[in-house]
Amino acid sequence: MWRASQVNKIPDKSLSSELKEQGADNLLAATFRFLRSHNVSNESIVKFTKKYQGRTKAPAKSRRYNELQIAYEEMGIIMATWFSDPEFLDSAGKPVSISQGSGVNSLSRLIRASRARIAPSLALELMSESPSIKFEKNGKLMALRRVFVLPKMEVPRAAFVIERFLDTLQKNTLLRKKNAALLLERSCHVSKVDLSLIGPLLRNIEDRGTAFMDLIDGEIEAQRLHRARRTPTGEMGVLVFAWTQPANTSKTQRKPANRALRLQTSKVRNARGSPKSR
Repeated sequence: MWRASQVNKIPDKSLSSELKEQGADNLLAATFRFLRSHNVSNESIVKFTKKYQGRTKAPAKSRRYNELQIAYEEMGIIMATWFSDPEFLDSAGKPVSISQGSGVNSLSRLIRASRARIAPSLALELMSESPSIKFEKNGKLMALRRVFVLPKMEVPRAAFVIERFLDTLQKNTLLRKKNAALLLERSCHVSKVDLSLIGPLLRNIEDRGTAFMDLIDGEIEAQRLHRARRTPTGEMGVLVFAWTQPANTSKTQRKPANRALRLQTSKVRNARGSPKSR
């Protein structure tokens, strides 16, 4: 039971420390739920956890993983070229069908035009598994959608995004200490909305987000190096996504959490004065 005599007692943990621990707990819980929902076994999760426990450096990626990761990214460039290069558009501005061989309007020519770093054989193999591409009866390839999609790629895509987002957070922490320019890291969030009425807003976000990404994709692609240089090289990118999450409406679950947060805040205020933004 909470007693008045405890008000002036310095808490064992600061509010930021408690939030850090709870954040780590939620991060791992969300990761494990995601992996289990995509049929990654508990045995594999335990094995991965033990493998990297205590490590501070990122593990070396396998050569095959690097090859497939790069190939997946390059397919996005190929699809963008297919939908934007006049050489591969018909009179109505729609992508033309291309052959699997060489010559005009062929896969090899499309890859060269996009400057993608991928072998035609691997590109064809990935296309055969993608719902973004249709194989016509005459053997030609038809583009159905601009975004390249592969089935059952949720786990690799999550790894691609989360790894880079965590790296951005880490870099910005170091850059803030040096008062240097930060990497883009922004979000907007409203805690209470009627999810049944946000369809038009989501479509508006998609339309405007797509236009922005099409614009910035060309600018980023213009920075691609096509010859080796002695200066340090690396990668850069931009990720945009929208999210929704149903609210927890359980009063029995919501009240204890709010009470605990108010209690901890009260303890910090009495022990250290008014809390400041960090």
